[in-house]
Amino acid sequence: MDDASVRVALSVARAAERHSRLAPGDWPAVAVGMLVEGNEDPEVAELAGASRQVSGWDTEPLVSALCERYGVPSPGPEDSTDLLARLMADDLRVRPASVTAPMIRLLARLAPPDFESDLACRCYAMEEYLNCGCAQIDFGFEAELRRLPSLRLSDSVVQALARPLRSTLPTARPPCGH
Repeated sequence: MDDASVRVALSVARAAERHSRLAPGDWPAVAVGMLVEGNEDPEVAELAGASRQVSGWDTEPLVSALCERYGVPSPGPEDSTDLLARLMADDLRVRPASVTAPMIRLLARLAPPDFESDLACRCYAMEEYLNCGCAQIDFGFEAELRRLPSLRLSDSVVQALARPLRSTLPTARPPCGH
């Protein structure tokens, strides 16, 4: 795993943490994906060996050391939403979802009404009408989201980072109405 890929993976992970979509217990899976891709950082190895019940007290010093080594700042609201959108587009290209408009649904969960990201707020406004017949949905926007540029991360790292976000998707089309 080259340095650029490590920076991208850490940026995406920090973005997911910003949105409470990557818990300390998710870091071991991300670290295993990085190890499989050839990263040999001792902090990555230590994170990979942690249990799913690990706390932030244990993961944060290791993650901070990695971010400092690779020069990865915490992304702002727009950048973090963009990174997670690109992550999910990569994940959906490999593993399609069974529910309509998964990108809109996923990004809407990043935007409570007072959130600062225009993209997340746009998805939040559209999500309410995905399951009813009372509004015209712009499915071109969904297609645009799916075509976002790739992060160019390995499938194992993408899946580890995307798992907590994907788990927020319904497994079938929700009931109609709002």
